[in-house]
Amino acid sequence: MKHAFGALAIGSSLWAGAALAHAPAQSLAQCIAPLPDTPDLVQEQAQEWLRHGGGREAHDCLAQADLALGAYRDAALEYQALSAVPAHERKGQADAAEGDAGYAEQEAGAWLLAGDGKAAEQAARLALKRDPSRLGLRLLLARSLSMQNDFAGGIAALGTLPEPGVPGGATDPFLVRALVTRAAAYRQLGQNEKGLADANQALALEHDNIEALLERGILEARLARYAEARHDWDQVIALSPDGHAAYLARQDEAVMDSDPDQN
Repeated sequence: MKHAFGALAIGSSLWAGAALAHAPAQSLAQCIAPLPDTPDLVQEQAQEWLRHGGGREAHDCLAQADLALGAYRDAALEYQALSAVPAHERKGQADAAEGDAGYAEQEAGAWLLAGDGKAAEQAARLALKRDPSRLGLRLLLARSLSMQNDFAGGIAALGTLPEPGVPGGATDPFLVRALVTRAAAYRQLGQNEKGLADANQALALEHDNIEALLERGILEARLARYAEARHDWDQVIALSPDGHAAYLARQDEAVMDSDPDQN
């Protein structure tokens, strides 16, 4: 994943950040506006807002800044606290249920980034209790269980996946990721043919999906289809040469090259 004008821009952003730090935000949108460029300043702004009674939106802003800065555990704890706010402190019961599920979902995602599968599982189950129909939440639960090496549980958590390409219906945006997650779980259970079928379906929906290509290559290698595996890994490297998936693909190719039986 500069000339003088760049220096001027940097100086201006520092000045703006200093001004923001002394003027508490009035809304979540205002607080997170500088987030893509200056997450550290947004973090300071959110903390200042909290000192001035910013409440739930200030905590939300702080959590988003923590995520951007890689402080995943801190973000998860912020979302955990937001999810646990009593219902009578919210605007309305419908809004409360939607907010609860949203914050629990964000908490689960942050725990996954922090590498805490058990905490992610608890948050994902809480979110599913409040919104049981969403594939995105089932995917969070499946990933949290796989992180704990419960691959069969992860497959069960995904349940029946929606059929892609149903006439008149849109494909669920989480379907490709769910298929890749299930493919990896099948591989861990030694069910490589099932995993390959899921990886193929994911790539039929999104032909240049890097994670699906990487996973299919691993499955093909497990099935002794070495030329096909190398082709998929080469695609991963071509699509994202500096990414982590490309690093893994190069490692897999190096292992293959070291074994004459796999060439």
